[in-house]
Amino acid sequence: MKRIISAAIICALIALTFASCSGAATTTPTATPGTPANNGGGTASNSSDNSGEPAANRTIKIGYDGGLCQAAIPIAQEKGFFAAEGLETALTKSDSARDAIAGGKIDTSAGMIAGWLKPVTNGVDIVFTVGLHTGCASAVVLADSATAGFSDAVGGNVAISGGIGGVYHNIGYRMVAHDGFTADQFKWADFPADQGLLVLQRGEADILIVSDQLAEKWVQDGDVKRIRSLTLDDDFKGEACCVMGISGAFLKENPITSEKISRAVYNAAKWIQESEANKREAAQILLDGGHISGTVDYAVDLLTLYTYGLSQDITEKSLYDSVDEYKDLGVLSADIDVEQVKAQIWQPLNIE
Repeated sequence: MKRIISAAIICALIALTFASCSGAATTTPTATPGTPANNGGGTASNSSDNSGEPAANRTIKIGYDGGLCQAAIPIAQEKGFFAAEGLETALTKSDSARDAIAGGKIDTSAGMIAGWLKPVTNGVDIVFTVGLHTGCASAVVLADSATAGFSDAVGGNVAISGGIGGVYHNIGYRMVAHDGFTADQFKWADFPADQGLLVLQRGEADILIVSDQLAEKWVQDGDVKRIRSLTLDDDFKGEACCVMGISGAFLKENPITSEKISRAVYNAAKWIQESEANKREAAQILLDGGHISGTVDYAVDLLTLYTYGLSQDITEKSLYDSVDEYKDLGVLSADIDVEQVKAQIWQPLNIE
């Protein structure tokens, strides 16, 4: 009989798992302008003066949801990358960063392209300025399953979390399309992410599409195997998964500040990518700061899965390809002008 992961481990993994982003509630101590918070942290790479902008006179609220997908954000805070840009910032947790930005509760955060594109094309005023990293999700089956790909599960059940039309449902659409199938050749069912393994074990789904922050643990434990991966497969692994989104109104009023925010996050992401030692330090900082739960070793495993510090060219191509594919798949309205949408959602700022 397959082993069932204990509730304690599941809770720890869920705390690591990317959940769209956060909204109300807790705010970390403010990072004030000046010397980076930790040795080896940020050094200002641009002296542009933002003193005349409204945001220069207040604390900038940056959303963070507690997942390693957004690791560059708390690292930018804790390692002084925001401070090195002369920014006064505070991290704010919320249930939905996208909605929190739209509602003016926070100024910026990061989210998955697969979840943020549709609302933005439907009028939510968020502009993407920099990519965070590659990877994010996998399609998995039980380790002893005969299913080797979507071709073996046509007509079967595919489990996702986050709701029909949500992040993992949309990712599933792209996966099956890349394999030559259409979404209506499968039955899609929504389950809580922490029940994903049980869903497979009970035979309620043939395939599960889930965050790698859960999938990797189950892979390591020998419970599941990957059959498709945004993180590892050649047709996906070079893409940006998560992007920094800034309120369009904030960006218009604070273009220099927005550039500084984006550059700080980019530099923090590059720092994470530089070495295993940096990844281990980052994991420890995140755990010590209460930003994530779990263990240092598992956090390092996840940080190693992804590629951080993406070029603007990679992020741009990832966004544009996603717009094209999601329109073709019916996720985005067939009436949208793709060129207009691409110009609307993407503002590549100076991050070097």
